[in-house]
Amino acid sequence: MQKLDAAKREAILNAAKQRLRQYGIQKTTMQEIAKDVGIAVGTLYLYFKNKDDILIASAESYTQKHITDALEILNSQISPSEKLKAYIINRFRAALDTRQSISHAAELARAVIRLKPQLLEEQTNWMRENLYKIIQEGIDRNLFYIDNIEQDIEVFLYSIAYFFPVATTEKYHDPEEEKLCMVIDWFIKQWSYGGGWGQPLHKR
Repeated sequence: MQKLDAAKREAILNAAKQRLRQYGIQKTTMQEIAKDVGIAVGTLYLYFKNKDDILIASAESYTQKHITDALEILNSQISPSEKLKAYIINRFRAALDTRQSISHAAELARAVIRLKPQLLEEQTNWMRENLYKIIQEGIDRNLFYIDNIEQDIEVFLYSIAYFFPVATTEKYHDPEEEKLCMVIDWFIKQWSYGGGWGQPLHKR
């Protein structure tokens, strides 16, 4: 079995994503992708069997970027409050960039969800796990006081859902980062030890 080059696979994937973003799925061919990379179309098929395979790989690379960014934030030396805000804003900006920089974002999103319907649930669960780690750190350091962490995370996710519209339709609202920061700050205040009210929340 022929050994595949990881750098070449990455170059193919980047070229494919660029063309798909600009022209959409229907107007993108495997031949055009191969030409963009400067390889024979037969070589391309050694790495990806079809456009669906490329779409799934693109979605997985987006997820990997999420994981990498999250680990960097979670392992940083900033406070839990700062980690929470940095993490959510990072996700917000990534989603916003996807919607605004890709001409065919809705078409691509619908295709990815068709091919990998569990993707949205996986991403939500990953976000929930990261929030749990950040908030639990705040509790362990006596910076947050929460009676039911799972419930509060669920409420938090519902509260910020407005700021993360799924790009499966060409028409969607354009949420503001400033308003998202306001929501995050409100939750941090509620969770913070003393909550800005001069005493721990559980002793009010």
